Amino acid sequence: MVVDAALIAPGVQSVRLRMSDGEKLGHRAGQYVLLHARAADGSVVKRAYSIASPPAEDPRFEFCVRLVPDHPASTFVHTLAPGDAVSFSGPWGKFIVDDEERDLTLVATGTAISCTGAILRDELACRRSRRVRLFWGLRSEQDAHGRERLDELVHADSRFSYAVALSRPAEITTPPARVTDLLSESVSTEALYYLAGNGAMIADAEDILYGAGVPLSSIRKEVFFTPGQVRVPLRERQARAANRERQGRAVIGLAIHEGTSSVEVAAAIEEALALAKLSWSDVRNLAAAAKASDEPGLAEAAEKLGLAVEFYLPAEVEAASTATGFTSACETLASVSAGTSRLILPKHKIPAVTVAIAVVTGRESQT
Repeated sequence: MVVDAALIAPGVQSVRLRMSDGEKLGHRAGQYVLLHARAADGSVVKRAYSIASPPAEDPRFEFCVRLVPDHPASTFVHTLAPGDAVSFSGPWGKFIVDDEERDLTLVATGTAISCTGAILRDELACRRSRRVRLFWGLRSEQDAHGRERLDELVHADSRFSYAVALSRPAEITTPPARVTDLLSESVSTEALYYLAGNGAMIADAEDILYGAGVPLSSIRKEVFFTPGQVRVPLRERQARAANRERQGRAVIGLAIHEGTSSVEVAAAIEEALALAKLSWSDVRNLAAAAKASDEPGLAEAAEKLGLAVEFYLPAEVEAASTATGFTSACETLASVSAGTSRLILPKHKIPAVTVAIAVVTGRESQT
């Protein structure tokens, strides 16, 4: 049930809710729920929104959602009022902190302060000795909602510091800055990095961290949907370019549940190949959503099978879905990686894994 709702910055709605059955949500800081939003035509649109409040406030929790024109989910959130009932599934997500020792750097743009802010408040409630930093990228001063609370946390806890980068500052004397400028000035290979926000920022931040020698295992990311904006990380661009030189006439698109084992992933691929009458040597590469990039089951299966995996951002998947008309994630992923909308095998579902196979562009005659 909605407790209260209010604009906290231009175009940004804060919505506080409570569980109607009195039970706790049971989330961890950094997780999200899949909101079931009602569109104007009565249909239900499911959209992931980060939980902006720490677990200590459970069974109450909060969203901070920017209004995206012509997008039904954010429009629905901006029309919510106290007393309204909403449905969702979750909590979901692996953008959570398990390491309790290393210094923690949180990097966010816009409303991605939701998940990073929840992590921050949860972390400072624990009496650990590590340093916690927040770098927040915004357009202008008026977008900086909640700075008073951040200042209070700075004065209350010497472990915490934060800085804000404004890309369009109101003061002429204040030079424009990006949040990655703040990051690049203070990279440590010993710290943990949690990146949340638009894909362009995350791609640039990853390039900075990789270039400074930060290991992949020290980086977590949560890509927020930004219409029309796609910035693929350098490592991913290089991987895709290398795959174009590989042999193989087919690409396998995969949609997997969180925590799926390598055995399940490999079995799903093997079953799909049998149905399509293809062999392992026919596969050029696998394709999956960016959120699956830290799924150990997928990584282990791909390594054992000797197959490369391409990871696609939400905006890329949405654009490809619009272009091809595919509504299934695995079909869209196979298509965008293969460069063609011709499917050898349409969506095939087994428990925990959904698979589709597309023909690699220019190699249609081989099928």
